[in-house]
Amino acid sequence: MHTVGIIGINGMVGQKMKAELQKIKKPFEIKTFGRNDQIPPIDIAVLCTDDPISRKLAPEIKGRVKFIVDMSSEFRMAPEVPLVIPEINPHAITTNTPLIASPNCTTTGLVMSLAPLKPFYHFTEVFFCSYQAISGGGKKLLDDFHTPGSYYEKNCVPLIGSLLENGHTREELKGLYESRKILEIPDLKVYCHTVRVGVENCHSLGVTVKASKNFDLEQVKKLWNNFPHLHYSPSVITPKEVSGQETTFICRLRQDVEDKNVIHYFITFDNLLKGAAMNGRQIVELLLERLA
Repeated sequence: MHTVGIIGINGMVGQKMKAELQKIKKPFEIKTFGRNDQIPPIDIAVLCTDDPISRKLAPEIKGRVKFIVDMSSEFRMAPEVPLVIPEINPHAITTNTPLIASPNCTTTGLVMSLAPLKPFYHFTEVFFCSYQAISGGGKKLLDDFHTPGSYYEKNCVPLIGSLLENGHTREELKGLYESRKILEIPDLKVYCHTVRVGVENCHSLGVTVKASKNFDLEQVKKLWNNFPHLHYSPSVITPKEVSGQETTFICRLRQDVEDKNVIHYFITFDNLLKGAAMNGRQIVELLLERLA
């Protein structure tokens, strides 16, 4: 029987990952480890660890595991490491890619909305402003949020991740570079502003997309609704309705009042599921099929 090890079981993503892996119907054994535990030979290792730990662990264990799924941002932009959303680019995983990265949660929501449209529309520009939940910052931030007088209580903070010399944050650059890699559009223009809001769970994005031709709104809705784990709703959808669901929801679709090549819409999804543990579980499912 194949074995899947979760490394970093004590964190929020590690706990969510264990719950997600238990949904897989194919028989396999789950083993759990703290980030400092000795890792025995296993088939698949899922690193639910932060960047420095993943950076240290991945080369240490690569000789003892067949595949590594890394949930951190450490290896996402490495050219030899596929950055995978199984609904979009499962073909990126091969026998020559023993290390697979799962993308940033905000990027995931964005590219889930763009992927179904890509065969029919050439994107020239993509804009988004994110409204990211507290849970996306991990247990420490969530504990802080629940402390009276928290800076994040009834607030929105336009700064996520470290601020770079060019004025952008690392979170914002993930939206650009990871989107290009997943969608396989190396020249895609993505303009983004990431904001932490006083919502416990579920990220949202306000998105504007410009293409080289007019959008057909009815076609766009059908393309979204025919794509796995994606749903367009004519009604307003908010994080309150979405938390705990596997689907990425889109609402408020409209064409620009002046430019028919431009559409605007709103995305909401559970950042701990499709934005993290669920996507990791889907990658593990693909790998278990390859190992069968």
